[in-house]
Amino acid sequence: MADDEKLKRLGGGRWETQDGRYSIEPESGTWVVVDNEQTNELGLPLVRGPFPTLTAAREAVQQDRGEGPAWSPLA
Repeated sequence: MADDEKLKRLGGGRWETQDGRYSIEPESGTWVVVDNEQTNELGLPLVRGPFPTLTAAREAVQQDRGEGPAWSPLA
């Protein structure tokens, strides 16, 4: 993750990118990445994961920024 992609701690184990697009949250001993700009089929924020470590979740954020929007066959 680049230096400009530092995360800020929100408390309760939650982290957020500086632009607020992604948040990383603990989930039953793993981590999930919540994309606050994209939604799933139900109109809820898109959740990716689980990831085994916070570092893996941070890498997923970096990778997701490089890709386009997620494609859904239900859309």
